[in-house]
Amino acid sequence: MPGIYADLRILELGAGAAGPVATRYFAEQGATVVRLESAKRPDFLRLLRIAPDDPRGLEGSPMFALLNPGKRSVALNLQEPEAQALALELARWADVVLENFSPGVMERFGLGAGRLLAAKPELIVVSSCLFGQTGPQRGYPGFGGQGSAIAGFNATTGWPDREAIGPWGTITDSLSPRYVAVLIAAALLARGRTGRGQHVDLSQIEAGVYSLSEMVVRCSASGDVVLRRGNRDERAAPHGIYPCLGEDCWIAISVFDDAQWEALVAAMGDPDWAAEARFVTGDGRRAHHGEIDAKLADWTREFGAWHLMAGLQQAGVPAGVVQNVHELLRDPQLAHRHHFVTLQHPVLGSLSHERSGFRLAEHPGGFERAAPRLGEHTDQVLGGILGLAPETIRDLVARGVAA
Repeated sequence: MPGIYADLRILELGAGAAGPVATRYFAEQGATVVRLESAKRPDFLRLLRIAPDDPRGLEGSPMFALLNPGKRSVALNLQEPEAQALALELARWADVVLENFSPGVMERFGLGAGRLLAAKPELIVVSSCLFGQTGPQRGYPGFGGQGSAIAGFNATTGWPDREAIGPWGTITDSLSPRYVAVLIAAALLARGRTGRGQHVDLSQIEAGVYSLSEMVVRCSASGDVVLRRGNRDERAAPHGIYPCLGEDCWIAISVFDDAQWEALVAAMGDPDWAAEARFVTGDGRRAHHGEIDAKLADWTREFGAWHLMAGLQQAGVPAGVVQNVHELLRDPQLAHRHHFVTLQHPVLGSLSHERSGFRLAEHPGGFERAAPRLGEHTDQVLGGILGLAPETIRDLVARGVAA
């Protein structure tokens, strides 16, 4: 079955993850996604090679390959007026234009939202940048590293007696495209009702703050500021990561109520220490969390993590193995749902790609091909979509307008 977005056409400009992750959902469901790139200023993700001196150059980035399967790449030098005119024609072809440049860049290319919508009123234009298109800090260019700090994530991750460490990866770059994908779907729904397009302005910082809304509303209601607690939790005890048999093997265990505590105690064989009065109630367990951690770790390190997880889950105790990437690639649940698919990249070879976490019963979706090489589809896009003659395309390439 074709994907639910088989008739959708998306033109994507920008770099990094915030744009490509959003359009990846649509590519997986059959949309035609054209990435407009530059050979002179390539997407910095193409520079994230396995090694700096990798001879595969701009085609040696597994990260770029992961985020862009099923897409087409056309290379235009948007510093040139001819390239800007071609980009405008591609926008007229598209249903959606997504860009994640800093505010003002699209206007300098002659491709601002106002001009695009004037050229095609039913177009959906999506802008996704750090602070959004308005406000005193709109012009500040940045990435998820700054975003996670500014949005409040860094203050909540780490240990209370140490510096903030922030979440792994660029969290706002990872969160915001999920919102963008939903916004595109919503704008398409609105266009189906009204026939009109619109400009969608997403602030990655605000998307991050929204994701912490529980902490925000709590502070506004009571003045409480939730700060980093390591692996501790306000409601659960024990709650943490505990060592298991083997090197660097761990299990996460969380106990939120008395029934789960009693189940954990039974699984441990009803040790005498667990029956002491100070551990009977949740308040008591939270007050003596450190003692429980030490006792529990002595017990967990005698077992393999997978064996222990299965036993605890069966007993009704929330528990999960702390998996590394190798284990994720072999995870039986992920394998059952075909979460990882293997695509043959023309330069990198066989690569494991993640699918989205949802499945549509009648439209399972998927990717037909790996990520494109830079400018791989320039001829196809300029000729097949815009109707340019082969000799015209060759002239554009020779003059550096296209590549």
